[in-house]
Amino acid sequence: MLSTPVERRWRAVLSRPGALLGSLLLLFALAGAGALWLQAERSRDVQREEALLRAEQRAEQLAAAIAVQAGDLLGSIDAALLELREAWDGDAAGFGTTVGPLVAVLPSGAVSHVAVAEADGRTVYSSRAPSARVDVSDREHFQVQQRRWPEDRLHIGLPVQSRLGGGRWVTTLNRPLPAEGGRFGGTVNVIVPTDYFAAQLSALQLDAHDIVALVRADGSFIARSRDNERAMGVRLPASRPFLQSRERSGRFRATAEVDGVQRLFAWQRVSDTGLVAVVGLAEEDALAPLMAGRQRERTVLGVLLAVGALALLAIGVLLWQADRRQRALERGERRYRALVDSAPVAIFVTRHSRFVYLNPAALALLGAERPEQLIGRPVLERIHPDCHDAVRERRKRLLEDVEPVPPNAERYLRLDGSEVDVEVTASPYIDADGLGTQVVLRDIGEQLRASRAQERLAQELEHRVAERTADLAAARDEAERANRAKSEFLSRMSHELRTPLNAILGFGQLLEQALAERTGERAQVRQVLGAGQHLLTLINEVLDLARVEAGHLAVSTEPVALQALVADCMDLLRPQAQARGLSLSLPAADDRRQVRADRTRLKQVLINLLGNAIKYNRRGGSVAVRIEDRGEAWRVRVDDSGPGLDAAQCARLFVPFERLGVADGAVEGTGIGLALSRRLVELMHGTIGVFSEPGQGSSFWVDLPKAEPRCPSRRRRRPRRWRQAPTTARRWACCASRTTRPT
Repeated sequence: MLSTPVERRWRAVLSRPGALLGSLLLLFALAGAGALWLQAERSRDVQREEALLRAEQRAEQLAAAIAVQAGDLLGSIDAALLELREAWDGDAAGFGTTVGPLVAVLPSGAVSHVAVAEADGRTVYSSRAPSARVDVSDREHFQVQQRRWPEDRLHIGLPVQSRLGGGRWVTTLNRPLPAEGGRFGGTVNVIVPTDYFAAQLSALQLDAHDIVALVRADGSFIARSRDNERAMGVRLPASRPFLQSRERSGRFRATAEVDGVQRLFAWQRVSDTGLVAVVGLAEEDALAPLMAGRQRERTVLGVLLAVGALALLAIGVLLWQADRRQRALERGERRYRALVDSAPVAIFVTRHSRFVYLNPAALALLGAERPEQLIGRPVLERIHPDCHDAVRERRKRLLEDVEPVPPNAERYLRLDGSEVDVEVTASPYIDADGLGTQVVLRDIGEQLRASRAQERLAQELEHRVAERTADLAAARDEAERANRAKSEFLSRMSHELRTPLNAILGFGQLLEQALAERTGERAQVRQVLGAGQHLLTLINEVLDLARVEAGHLAVSTEPVALQALVADCMDLLRPQAQARGLSLSLPAADDRRQVRADRTRLKQVLINLLGNAIKYNRRGGSVAVRIEDRGEAWRVRVDDSGPGLDAAQCARLFVPFERLGVADGAVEGTGIGLALSRRLVELMHGTIGVFSEPGQGSSFWVDLPKAEPRCPSRRRRRPRRWRQAPTTARRWACCASRTTRPT
């Protein structure tokens, strides 16, 4: 008959005497512990019922005592009500002298005030507010006396919030007032605060969760020792025993309506009042001593069970530990051997630096066909001599620390003498024969060859980058040399051209003066002078541009007043603007606007911008100069009403000799002015730019750093410059004036 694996295992366990004895001991111990536990539980149930019974008896005693005290207090208040009714004669003023002595006899704080209400429910007397007439016809205590007249009986009203006591919860004790003809004449009322009753109930020595309450026959609270405010307006369910039966006392267990605590309740009716004194003792507090003892018993029993279980387990372990260890070792050895034999990486085990085991992958890596070829041989025979020192150091560290060592790259030797690059990971191996070493080899030959190929490729790439960098540096140096040669050529050519041109201009001016009466010939001379002036301007701009690019042009910055400089430039170019019918507008006068700049070069830049605004403007247009505050810089802006520029044109605007397609037009120019202006502004640590849209005109601007305004008393007046001709022309004119006679 076949059996399941579980049955076979149990049969093998029970076949051993030690295991059988341990199992029987365990069963007996568990049975004894269970019997003890059941007996303890039964005993605890009996003790619990006894504790609850004692708590109920205590609650009954408290309820009876409270009922007597409450009855005495309510009786004294009822006696005072009867005397007040006898004293009432309809005179509210005289009635007050009777109320005081009667109320003083009652306990302090028991009475809030005394009131008398007529048959229509309006008060005619109130000890709290004598002049106030309050309508109490809607109050339950008034309606009850009105409804059951002519019955004369004390009534304890439903707690309400007083209209004269600032919202304080009160209950009204009253009796009816007879009127002439046996009619209902109203009520005489004593108003008692519910918190007075609550204070009296709280004075009892009760536990933290115990409560005492006075409850009306309809289930509403008159007072509660705890949470009195919350209890006001709460009505107990009709299922409470004292609301269902007519008995004078009793007890029950229930959950409190106000705070939800499970309690043992006892109740006693207060004689001739319709009230019930209820005492509730919390089950948790009543059972607290029993629960503490139960907890101690559970702790002791748990410790005993734990000790017994540990002892039984120790016995069981000692009885069959050897057998389980042997079987576990055998299973682990077989499992480990199967895993190692099927591993794709080479693994071998050494002891005393000799092979004791190699898996098939290790045999294949070292070129062996059978384990006998390597078992028992020294490991160093299969390691390249260059790596012997590293292997000895690794073995020393492994034996000292008995921890795995980090992987290391080494070279091993196959049986045929060939070399193989491997990554070696060694860790300690402990078995019954002692400490050995487990080594894992991973062939990294392909990886090393790929790494070497990658290194060669990186070196080739670095060599190519170095060659290309050298070529670029040589090209840059060649471009710089060509640029310097160009600048030097332009500088020399400008000097060579300007020297004879100055002579031409000088003699042309002299010739113009000599032909003052010959109008036709003088116009021709003026054309020659105009062309010469244009050529001289071109040469000067080329020379300045070459000096800037060569780094030979220096600027000297000083505080420059923008208002005066802009006005000076406007005066120079006003004739050109008038010739084209253009209107010029200056910024508002303000001498405080000063920048740090080279006055001469800044004037050159502004003349260039204003000249372009005039040349490229439409006839009858306008040119406006504005000065704007840009924080740490002043901006000079030149606005014109010309045709405007698109984005592509603005991008090429500051390129030397770029005229944006107007080189063959009627407007004179060289395309150097804006490029030179940009370099001059940058030398003065400023910026220059343009805003323009086709058909909307252009706005060129220059930003320069602000300068502190100079004191007016120290400002020196600059002499007006002679603008009629260049310096060279003036010199030639002076020479000519000395050699000619005045006419």
